[in-house]
Amino acid sequence: MQNILLFIDLDDTLFQTKRKNPHGIIPVSHNAKTGRSSYMTEAQELFFELFSHSERVKIIPTTARDLQQYNNCFLSRSPLIDTAIIYFSGVILEKGVEEKQWQQHIKKSFSQLDIPLSKLFTQIEKIIGNNSHFTLDNADDYYLIVRAQIDCPKNIRKNLFSELKTLKTPDYLIHQNNRLFVFVPNFLDKRYAVQYLIEKHQPELTLGVGDSITDLPFMLQCDFRIFPKNAQIEELFNAIN
Repeated sequence: MQNILLFIDLDDTLFQTKRKNPHGIIPVSHNAKTGRSSYMTEAQELFFELFSHSERVKIIPTTARDLQQYNNCFLSRSPLIDTAIIYFSGVILEKGVEEKQWQQHIKKSFSQLDIPLSKLFTQIEKIIGNNSHFTLDNADDYYLIVRAQIDCPKNIRKNLFSELKTLKTPDYLIHQNNRLFVFVPNFLDKRYAVQYLIEKHQPELTLGVGDSITDLPFMLQCDFRIFPKNAQIEELFNAIN
């Protein structure tokens, strides 16, 4: 009986690129389009196995990854996992199919946006212009990502991201992390999907695992919260102390 729910963020929590952690040795995700791969460290693998070998634990990947990115990683093919939260909670997958009730809720929420995603995309496009240091992507009409190239000078990145913050987007949350600047509709929050699944499954115990400050809201819905060392959350706590 699976009466424990483990909600776990993926990137920089369960695995990461070699650039971010050269100690990663176990390949777990590959993007054929970009050539980027992600790896687990031995410690991350042991952490995952600690829960995956328990018949009482239902592991639920809880990620901002889109469907293609999620399918690029080993978890999407694992027989141990039948549920996942993707697109910052835009989709709940159950056995590879969208959970219908949640799908209807998200569809209705998008219809109520004052500034549709397509209009915001055009506004951002004008700000970026022909600046080759940045790319703008639409994540399957769930959210927008402005990505600075690795070789983009920090002052240029800072200036553009500062200009993006001046956009009047009350319906959107801004997630900024290193080279990424993401506009996410405010109803796309991992915590809402986590709340929904907790109410649906009524577990006896819930665990939330993540690395970034934006993961904290969903982690706080859980009985216990876990984060890796050197995570953004750890930096926050160190700054407070």
